[in-house]
Amino acid sequence: MIEARLGVTTCDKCQEPMTKGQPVLMIAEGNIAESDDNLTLRGSCVRYACHLSCWDGIEDIELSDATLKS
Repeated sequence: MIEARLGVTTCDKCQEPMTKGQPVLMIAEGNIAESDDNLTLRGSCVRYACHLSCWDGIEDIELSDATLKS
């Protein structure tokens, strides 16, 4: 189970609110702290969050005046 707290509660794709019970996709940065039968991630931030139905396989991230597509 993963828990995350987001300061921005809108979808990065459609800009609509993400609410309780909706399936979402999140991309997080972090380091693997332990690796045995399970991986333990110590994350520093959630880079991207959107409704699962909005996900098109492209992560749009705005960095100052440029948009990075990964």
